[in-house]
Amino acid sequence: MVEPILIIVIFVTITVFLPKAFRCTPFECGYPNPTVSSRCLTDSLDPLHTERTVYHYTCPQGVKRRGTEVSNVSVTDCCSNNTQFCFSVTNGSFSEVATLMFTTGEDAIKHLFSRQTQKEFSVGPLVTFLVIYFVLSCWCAGTHIASGLVVPMLLIGALYGRIIGIAMVEAFGVYSPTEEDRYWVWIDPGAFALIGAASFFGGVSRLTVSLTVIMVELTNDVQFLLPVMVAVMVAKWTGDFITHPIYHALLEMKCIPFLDAEPVIIRKDHDRSSAGVVNLELYRAKNAMSAPAKVVHVHETVATVANLLLTSSHGGYPVVQQIENGNEVFVGLVSRHTLQILLTHADMFKSCEDLTSGGEEPEELAVDLRQLVFSADGLVCLSDDMLETYTQEQRYQTLFLDIGPYLNQSAPCVQATFSLHRTYILFRTLGLRHLVVVDSMNRVAGIITRKDLMGFSLEERLHSYENERRKEHLNMKSDGSRVTASVEMGEVGSEGLDF
Repeated sequence: MVEPILIIVIFVTITVFLPKAFRCTPFECGYPNPTVSSRCLTDSLDPLHTERTVYHYTCPQGVKRRGTEVSNVSVTDCCSNNTQFCFSVTNGSFSEVATLMFTTGEDAIKHLFSRQTQKEFSVGPLVTFLVIYFVLSCWCAGTHIASGLVVPMLLIGALYGRIIGIAMVEAFGVYSPTEEDRYWVWIDPGAFALIGAASFFGGVSRLTVSLTVIMVELTNDVQFLLPVMVAVMVAKWTGDFITHPIYHALLEMKCIPFLDAEPVIIRKDHDRSSAGVVNLELYRAKNAMSAPAKVVHVHETVATVANLLLTSSHGGYPVVQQIENGNEVFVGLVSRHTLQILLTHADMFKSCEDLTSGGEEPEELAVDLRQLVFSADGLVCLSDDMLETYTQEQRYQTLFLDIGPYLNQSAPCVQATFSLHRTYILFRTLGLRHLVVVDSMNRVAGIITRKDLMGFSLEERLHSYENERRKEHLNMKSDGSRVTASVEMGEVGSEGLDF
């Protein structure tokens, strides 16, 4: 909890003191009549205005007074009759940084999206707030607490979009909807803030169609459909060229073995001509499996099962059974959770005589199968001390667990010569945790888990496999060259004898 508190303290401190580093901005708006003061807080006389919800911070709020546009109309008559000539004039000012920081992220986005407010924000405060907010957002997103990403992504994109919009206004000027030439009315900092928010959101999350629909619904203006679509697609292409999405990065940071839809393994050789994407159809499942796999028998001693749980942390184990010819064939898979629950029921331990006596299977199992699937109470009862007791006491060396009724007989398996690419697709499509690899005699050759199919693991194992093949090829070539040299020497010797 120290890291989130530290972020809060830093952000609050910056919020309180940073606005003081920038000077106050007077309220500005344009008027058709040049005799009226341009410093005002109203949006009733001209479309270009400053919002009423800005924050003053320590800036002077000004003194409001009643005035008239026509000199022969008194202030009293103007106010009592509520004529159109009455208006409020103020010389107040506000803080641009405080307007963005002394509010929620949603309200800050509304300020940035506001239309026809070209004079409300300048470049300096926007750049400063963008740098600070971007750093703190990245830091907060990596903490171990729930923190939203949608509002920060929209706000960051709106900030740099507003900066670009201000630059466009400075270059091409301001076009009011009241003018005859309304073609360039869309050149507005608020419009560019909307496009920037869509581009940053799309570049970070790689959403396309859904994001475009959301942004158009935010504006309720279908005229922004095309620029939003272009911004989102360009941002996605740029992001795909540079790196993967943020959610993929968070999965890697939390070490969650997430498998992509298609495996992409890049060959990294010193020879540039052989570099490129590896075709996994040329490799077999045995090239990616972990071997040898730790297995349990259908009838296994309590001491062996307890020692297996103590010395390994695997989530599942292949179950084998010995047949008449002595081979141990694969018959199913049992999870670690199942073994832990079975060890908590001492009434299930059987002697060798009980197993050899045979008999019909009981109608009711000693452990309810629903407990194996839904309950985790057995994990609490089974401690390491109990496992140590099972492994050390002599009587548990002759007591057995009958795992047969509780193993998963539908667990899939593949041959060791099965295509590695199809193994990857099968594993990901079925959502497996374990995939057993067997040989032609149905004996367990190894096991594949999600970590075995991760990109870095496949690269390492395939690289080792290629090095072994390369060494074998060089050894065969050297052996062949020695044989050829011996034959040539023999031929030369026989020719010499003829002379």
